[in-house]
Amino acid sequence: MSPHPDPTPRPDPTPQFIRDRLDSGERRRHARDGYRRAAVLIPLVAAHRDWEVVLTRRNGDLPHHRGQIAFPGGSADPGETCVQAALREAYEEIGLDPAHVEVLGCHDDIWTPSGFIISPVIGILAGHGPFAPNPDEVARVFSVPLSFFADEQKAERQVIRHDGVDREVYFYHWDGETIWGATALILRNFLSLLGLIDDRRRSIA
Repeated sequence: MSPHPDPTPRPDPTPQFIRDRLDSGERRRHARDGYRRAAVLIPLVAAHRDWEVVLTRRNGDLPHHRGQIAFPGGSADPGETCVQAALREAYEEIGLDPAHVEVLGCHDDIWTPSGFIISPVIGILAGHGPFAPNPDEVARVFSVPLSFFADEQKAERQVIRHDGVDREVYFYHWDGETIWGATALILRNFLSLLGLIDDRRRSIA
């Protein structure tokens, strides 16, 4: 043990490293006929040499992805950028003040079999809240260490047939919740951006 431990250890990777990785690569954008544009916020909270990722469990009465684990986000309004849409939706869903989010940038679009093109926006929060979940949309707000998702032994891989097509889907189990589908794919693309895993895909396929 170091005789002079750092009293305020920085998370790894650092915010500047994440920003540099976003700026250094070409962001993948998608356009598909009949698909709706959406944006989500990947909210990061600094932890001891790690980040925690804030996630939500969607209300079971919603028309799309009911009861699933998701990032704060939703459909983009006409004329909105991905950043504007993600911040607006995060405020509407969990009461997150956009002024308390340091936006680092947007990452690769993905498309889903349910007909959405999703743009992830990476942002750093000042802390874990307080959040004010909208009960009509959000049943739970919780956080998971980013290092948990970077451990490939925690990833469960399944092949699921959807509309006659076999799709490779990842599942993670944390505190009674199952994180899978588009949320798991976005997380894996983010981890790949940071060099923590080797996996970068455009869809749940």
